Amino acid sequence: MSQARQRFRDVLFRPSCTLAANIFDPLSAHIAHLLEYEVCVLSGSVGKVANLGVPDIVMTNMSDVVDCCRRITRIDPVSLMVDAEDGFGNAVNVRRTVQELEAAGASAIEIEDNVVPKRFNVSHPGLVTTAEQVGKLRSAVAARSDPATVIVARSAALGECPLEEALDRIRAYSDTGAEALMLTGVRGGRSAIEAVHRVTSLPICVLNPPPEARNDLAFLGDNGVRILMLGNPTFAVAVKAVHDALLHLRDGGAMEDLREQQATPELLRAVNRTEEFIQWQREYLRE
Repeated sequence: MSQARQRFRDVLFRPSCTLAANIFDPLSAHIAHLLEYEVCVLSGSVGKVANLGVPDIVMTNMSDVVDCCRRITRIDPVSLMVDAEDGFGNAVNVRRTVQELEAAGASAIEIEDNVVPKRFNVSHPGLVTTAEQVGKLRSAVAARSDPATVIVARSAALGECPLEEALDRIRAYSDTGAEALMLTGVRGGRSAIEAVHRVTSLPICVLNPPPEARNDLAFLGDNGVRILMLGNPTFAVAVKAVHDALLHLRDGGAMEDLREQQATPELLRAVNRTEEFIQWQREYLRE
């Protein structure tokens, strides 16, 4: 078992809730690693725009995600949870998706139950059948070569279905061998999370729950939530910073005006790993 996968499992099975770092490329992952985040999450939406310059539509493929994942885990031994969309196809396709992402160093792989829409910008594309999703999750579990890799059953059912139907889905997903549950689009706030906790023993991950739950880590921990994700505000902040700096310079602003917004030389050296490379030169460049 790799150190990264062991760390992810330690987080997943401890009796408290841990905030994950939502990252989008090797640089942001390295910064999260420097700040000692225990879990990093690569979501589909920001992965697409940061690495391909496209919105959250079906213009990405498995190889794009695998490449991004590999470049992240090559830099640092981060415990990376990857949004693998719907597995990029049917239950047979899911097998290869899991194998490739596992080989690229992912610690956890999410398989979602959303229907892949045929058109861009569909607000509620719906869900695949419970039977189809169960088949995908079982296929994903069977595809692992390292049993330490965590298969995460990602579900938007709490936002797409009546509560009882959503809970029926979660019960079914919990019997597939998946070792964690990811909730997205949570409606019903605290009561919905409490209801999910009552019907599954799986550790729960939640993406941007309503504020009354999001800001109460004790409540989340008491109700089985082990990993909290806050969406992608870091990416939005980074985009605004780049936009505003380039606009300032384009419009004739002085470079000196940006001094307070810039990373210090020390931070830049840490981010680009200057000291590591200097040490490698000392050890290996003998001439």
